[in-house]
Amino acid sequence: MRTLLMTLLTISSLFAIGEHTNTMQADFTQTITDDKNKTITYKGHMLAKRPNLALWQYKEPIEKSVYITAHSATIVEPELEQAIVKKLDNSIDILAILASAKKESKARYIAFYDDKEYVVLMKGQKIASITYHDAFGNVVKISFSAQEINKNINDTSFDAHIPPDYDVIKD
Repeated sequence: MRTLLMTLLTISSLFAIGEHTNTMQADFTQTITDDKNKTITYKGHMLAKRPNLALWQYKEPIEKSVYITAHSATIVEPELEQAIVKKLDNSIDILAILASAKKESKARYIAFYDDKEYVVLMKGQKIASITYHDAFGNVVKISFSAQEINKNINDTSFDAHIPPDYDVIKD
């Protein structure tokens, strides 16, 4: 769970590589490839808003929503009829992540955070993909499409919606 949250927080913060980017929404495809070259693919839609709001809505192969705010992450899992609410540690320094992103070429940036290297590929002013190795040695690649930059996104879009009959687990 910690790996998922750190990854989503880090990726959400990297959307600010363009210093004039205040919001972003996009479709995403996330592939996770293990050391035996077995791959699982997830698809969904995400929203991000400076300074620290994000929503990752997984649609395939399972539904799951991950709401991230400055102080918490809430994971809503309809198939399990549960939500996990996790307080975030103040040690997550988004500005440090941004400061660490170094331009290697016209379209390639490298960022280091929490002992992980993130390779960010740009296409014009938009992020094409982010690739990294997770804590289990898997290669994770998140590709983005249908991006909209600086479109108005209301802060209430990042409010977690937990049905009243779901189990709520506070971590």
